[in-house]
Order: sequence, then structure tokens, then C-alpha cells
Amino acid sequence: MQLGWIDFSKEDREKVLDVIHLLQEPGAVDELGIGIIRDAFANVFFPGTSTVQTRAKYFLIVPYLLKEAGDGKFGSDLNKVIKTIDNEEMKCGLKLIEGVKDGVIGQNNLPHSWVARTPSNIYWNGVKTYGIFKDNELSIKDYLKETIVLKKLKKNKELGNRADGAEENERDDKDAGDISFFDFWELSDVYSEDWRDELVIDLSQEEAVFLERQIIKSQSGSLMAYLIKNHIPLKQFMDFESLSNYVYEDVSESMKELIRLANAFNGLVYLARIRYNLILSDGNNKDAVDEWEFYSGDISKMADVDLARIYELLRIRNVPTKKFLNELKAAFLAKDFDLVDELIIKREIKLKSASRAKLARKAEYSDSEWIGGGWLDYRFNSAKRIIADIYQGEGIEDV
Repeated sequence: MQLGWIDFSKEDREKVLDVIHLLQEPGAVDELGIGIIRDAFANVFFPGTSTVQTRAKYFLIVPYLLKEAGDGKFGSDLNKVIKTIDNEEMKCGLKLIEGVKDGVIGQNNLPHSWVARTPSNIYWNGVKTYGIFKDNELSIKDYLKETIVLKKLKKNKELGNRADGAEENERDDKDAGDISFFDFWELSDVYSEDWRDELVIDLSQEEAVFLERQIIKSQSGSLMAYLIKNHIPLKQFMDFESLSNYVYEDVSESMKELIRLANAFNGLVYLARIRYNLILSDGNNKDAVDEWEFYSGDISKMADVDLARIYELLRIRNVPTKKFLNELKAAFLAKDFDLVDELIIKREIKLKSASRAKLARKAEYSDSEWIGGGWLDYRFNSAKRIIADIYQGEGIEDV
């Protein structure tokens, strides 16, 4: 598929790239348009994470660089500041791959080129979500604009206060509206000006403790905060369901309900994905045939999902998605698989158009190729990598 667009600014280009990269994220394949619910569950369980995040260290590298940019280290010309941040991120990548390549952003590009989607772009939402950056509404560009304006105001204020010999009522009150009061960052425990000197991909103990504290403080009701706070070992769990079964009895009642609903929703979606691959292969995909044979006896249980409660708790307002899922559930429970298949085919065509829907172009795909993803993991494996880095920094063994 080829895409084209006209962009009028770097910001416009980044918005389009965000969409394109989202579609390319592992686990983001969504032929049936259920991503809105998958991501809503993921944001409750593992807030601040993304499937393209690699290592926890970037939750500190990005703030360190942006703090310095906001402090004026890279000048006051907005375009030059943004370019300098990009260059500094690339330099960090070059230094990081000297020691290890595991999880270094740009490791397949460096040293010859850099990435289109930078660490600051990938981690900014998480940095705000965890309260490391204190204003959840600002974009990076807006933050930089504000700091430039604030520095100019501070400079003008200082110029207006040079008449130190004047009476107090004849000069500005230095304490009123003090510009230096504006502090966007929660970094006092970990930031130092020489952070680049010994830069490695692993968290220091201080950084690991700091990041753990921020996640627990800012996202106390999440599954991620529960796991970190209780130092739950994660290596033993390969998927969301096995993890959720392990912690189920010890989490809050509200979290128990969300886990039950997420696992139930997972079952309905997986049935639909099996049928999708059976349709795509005209019943010749061996994996799909085997999976259907294995799960077909449990259809009544797997399809019996309280969708209304999911919509309510996750505040799902998308009417076409709700209609599709409601009809799909009813067709599975009635064991009307012709209707199931019809709903799936119409859903993909409606989402993509007949010219782009895979089910309308079945001849282009191998009968042995599984399309559309498997079981949902709600970003557990992404969070697992971040949590493992925190454990390592704190010296906690993740068995």
C-alpha cells in the first residue's frame, strides 16, 4: 500500500508518521477494528506504555534532554532547538550502541542514519503519564514555546528591577509572579548535568527507584503499579492471561472486574480471528483449522462477554464498533457461523473499502499465512520489558 500526503510543517508530518507507525507496531494489526477497546484496556492495565517502547532508560533520557532544552541550553530559536534535540538523541543512540544494542532506538540505522520516529516522540506520552513532566496537556513543541516565552519574560523582569536603590514601592515586586517559579519537571532526584558522561542503557539504582516511585504515585490504580509495588516476578508469564490469573486474588475488586472482562473479550476476539483466517484461506489454513477444532466446543463460553459493561467502564462511544461486536457475539452464541463470516467480511470492507480489504483479495495471500494477530496481550510484553529494567536497576531478581 502506498500513501501520500501534503504537509505544511514538521508538526503536520509527525502527526501523519504517528498514524503510520501505529499501524506498523507489533501487535497493532487490527483487521476488524477492535483496537479502540484493546487500547482502552491496555491504558488501564499498563498506562504510559507503547508497543514500540524498548527500554526504561528512555523515560529518563528524553526528560533530561527536554529539561536542558527548556532551560535554554540549546538556544531560543524554536526550530534550532527542535533540531538540536533530534541531534542530541542521535548522539545518545551512538553512545548507547557502543555498549549494547538490545533495545537501543535506531540500532539498525546508526551510525549512517537516524530514525523518523525519535525517542522523544515515542516516550513523551509516558513521561507525562508518570508525572515526570508536570503538564499533561502540552506537546513537546508547546512546552518549548512556553519556556522560550518564560525566559523572555524573566529577562524583561530582571531588566525592570535594576533600580535597586529605589524605594520598594517604586520598583517591581520581585516575588510577585516570579518567573523562576515555573518548573515543568519532577527530576530533582536523578538529573545531573554530567548524565551523558557514563551513559548506558541500564537504569542506575537512583533512576530505577525514581521511575518506580513515579509510576506508583501517578498510576496507583493500575495493574502496572501493582506489579512494580509488589515486585511480582514476570519472566514466568508469557501472556496476559497467565499473569492475570496469578495476581487475580490479590488485586482490588475493580481490577478483578477489568481482568475478567479483558480475558472474556480476548476470547471473543480470538474466535473472530480464527474465523477470519478460515475465510481468507477458504478453510485451508491448517493453523486456523486446528484452532477452530480446538475451541469450537467452547464457543458458548468464549462468546458470552458482557460487552455493555466493557463499553461502560472503558467509555467506548464508537457506535459502529459496538454494533459489530454485539452482532458478532449474538451470531457466535447462536452458532450461526455463516452470519459470523458475513459480519467479519462486511466489517473489514467497511473499515478499509473493497479494494483494500484482504478478504476481498484472498488470492493474494498464502493459505499458510496467519493474518490479523492472535491473542491480545494488552501491551503486557511491552510493560514487562520496562518493569524488568526497573527490577534490574534496583537489584531485584526477576525469576
